[in-house]
Amino acid sequence: MILEVEFFDEILEEFLGLDNRLYENDLWKSYSIIKLMRTSDEFTDNKIVEEGLKIIVSLYKFKECGALLDFYEKESYSIHELAEPEKTLLGSILMAEFI
Repeated sequence: MILEVEFFDEILEEFLGLDNRLYENDLWKSYSIIKLMRTSDEFTDNKIVEEGLKIIVSLYKFKECGALLDFYEKESYSIHELAEPEKTLLGSILMAEFI
């Protein structure tokens, strides 16, 4: 009987070992879902399958362009695009923090 922790540890290790190629991420997702479905009978809790699918899809999206995404960077924009009052405010915050 495979433990849930062992299963998720295996798929996470496989995820971290991927190269930065988009097709490998797709293959990892498909393989992980197949592996989850095959081992689902061995889990003591049926909610593990649902949670496992959520984890696999989340990891897949985290690396959907082939490289790990930084969601803070993805949602931010250049300081040069800020309006002048925002630049002044940001400058004063940074000066207060670091000087």
